[in-house]
Amino acid sequence: MDKDQKIDNEFLILETGNIIFDQYRVIRKIGVGGMFSTIYLVENIQKKDDLYVVKVINRTQNITDSAWERFNNECLTSIRVNKCNNVVKTLRIYKYPNNKTVIILMEYVNGNSLRDIINQKGMLTLNESIYIFKKILFILKELYSFNDKIIHRDLKPENIMLSKDLSEVKLIDFGISSVITTKTINSGAKITNILTNEEQLYGTYPYISPLLLKFYKSHSNERNEYINERCDFYSIGVIFYEMLTGNKPFLASNYDDQSIISLPLTYDLPPLAKINPKISIAIENIIFRCIASKDIDLKFCYKNVDEIIDDINNVENDNIKNTTLLKPYKERIFQNKIFNVNNEVAKIKFYNSPWFFWALFFIVVAIGVLVIIILTNKF
Repeated sequence: MDKDQKIDNEFLILETGNIIFDQYRVIRKIGVGGMFSTIYLVENIQKKDDLYVVKVINRTQNITDSAWERFNNECLTSIRVNKCNNVVKTLRIYKYPNNKTVIILMEYVNGNSLRDIINQKGMLTLNESIYIFKKILFILKELYSFNDKIIHRDLKPENIMLSKDLSEVKLIDFGISSVITTKTINSGAKITNILTNEEQLYGTYPYISPLLLKFYKSHSNERNEYINERCDFYSIGVIFYEMLTGNKPFLASNYDDQSIISLPLTYDLPPLAKINPKISIAIENIIFRCIASKDIDLKFCYKNVDEIIDDINNVENDNIKNTTLLKPYKERIFQNKIFNVNNEVAKIKFYNSPWFFWALFFIVVAIGVLVIIILTNKF
């Protein structure tokens, strides 16, 4: 690599002005990513209007052999997905001989992450949310179309980049993605195998499917039952909810606590129509089907991405009439008790129950008798 770069304690440290790949000058550090990586904005020396991103990964003692293996898989995956239209392109990868440092040159998206936008706006409009949700779905459809399909496994607002006018949506960071191959044998049966290392639970806790928690806790060998497209479906359901409300569906004081993954196994999706009246029952059903995790609700889960696309298209085209909730509020257990339907039913019974009517009747009669007695004694 170039002489302007320096290795400090076997780690690559970039500074403003350093030259990368003999062609790109470091402008500034712009953030940090997964795998303890550092991300820099760089410019093409020959054409300064051309901006790119450089990602530097230094293997620290905290990175296990398993995690480092997954990162090397990410390098291969990032090259494979270059064919996808809405994925940030990987242009060059260089691995240092010490096998402790890797540098990646990537496409630069002039905009913000979905996380930045949610933080700035509080929540997105219904149309904006549907537009971005659909874009993500079509990206996933491309990823699943490969012979060895790619399950992203780390979908979250931080990994979704948008152009300044929000028209362009691109997906980044395939650091923990799973690669699945399906082969048809002579009998016609299909055999599915997971090619990536799945020994540890990876991901960002509020967006991890609780079904994965079941898998890692049980040490089940039935990996295909848990590691599949539904991992991504759960994540996009949470993202869709977050865009529409500004909050995550399941709340915690510490989102770095792994226990948040299990909340959907106890509590149900909050009533979106009560949080945001613009959200239709049809949209609430879509989110419910994405994040359904209780054993009793798994029958509602989407089987493939095309089902979700069809449903959101029907919503957008207003093709859904007289929709009812797949899981009524009265059957749900809400984390936030103010949404408890039983409390509302209790209030209704209080005003309309027979005992209240008769109590009111006797009070009126008693008052009437008292008035008559007072008037009689007076005259």
